Amino acid sequence: MNEKSIFEQEDSFSDLVKKAKRKSIKRNIVVSVIVTISTLILLWALLYIGQYFMYERMYKDTEETSDYYHMYGANVYPGGSTYDYFIVAGRSNASAYKEVNGHLINWNSNSTFHTILGTRATLNNSSFIEINGKPYKNDYKVVKFHLPKMEAIHNDIDYLKSLPGFYSVEVALSFREELTLSEVNQTFPTSSWIWLLQDHYYEEAAESQASLAFKQDFSEIDGDRALGFPVESNKPFTEGAEQYITFLQQKSSKLVGAKEVLKSLQQKAPNQIYVAGIILTGTVDEVLPYTTKAPVRVVRTGVIIPY
Repeated sequence: MNEKSIFEQEDSFSDLVKKAKRKSIKRNIVVSVIVTISTLILLWALLYIGQYFMYERMYKDTEETSDYYHMYGANVYPGGSTYDYFIVAGRSNASAYKEVNGHLINWNSNSTFHTILGTRATLNNSSFIEINGKPYKNDYKVVKFHLPKMEAIHNDIDYLKSLPGFYSVEVALSFREELTLSEVNQTFPTSSWIWLLQDHYYEEAAESQASLAFKQDFSEIDGDRALGFPVESNKPFTEGAEQYITFLQQKSSKLVGAKEVLKSLQQKAPNQIYVAGIILTGTVDEVLPYTTKAPVRVVRTGVIIPY
């Protein structure tokens, strides 16, 4: 009689081992698939959330730039916004332009790079140089206003008269004293932009004058930071004022300084708003007659196009 060795496996036991191994392998595969899918879902959710907030920051950046040029910037208007999207980063592009006698001038262009981690970096694509104390942006002269009743050193009236009559020009006229919007509409009906005086300009001029020993024109206000709004020559200027007030009402809680400006403007009827200066655009021959009007104190040229 042959006895079986204790090391020999019975067929039934071997089958059980194989089944157990198969079940273990299946279980491991299922667990691995579930873990992998869960990890991918979690990563996708984190990526989606990161992208969502990144896009919100991109939109906010371009909106802030647009809002600024709705509130500030002599004869500067917000341009279009574009966006470039990537998986973990994006870029928002905001621009502004000037309009001079039908010519559109690229005035400002910013690109801001964002990541889903919240980091950002802004690149200004516009050039800015200063020649003999005169600032130029994208090779065009920056127009300036002058505070009423403060000594003004510079005046471009003779230079403007020396230009050929067909040249397209942007000119800032600063008044001897503030006029009402109604008076400006009557006296300067071809105005394209209205300058509103702010009290802090005088404070800044006084502080600068006290800190410098040499003679300088402290009455100058850079057009890019001048407060005001556009008007159309074929429409009542009060329409431009009302649109500006509506904009400030919508942005009073978001835009810095909007609430204070709104409060000041709402103290008067739109046609009684005080105006310290205007922007005229057109040919030299079209603009010159307005430069000799009694209210005009200082004439400064900005963008000049030789055609």
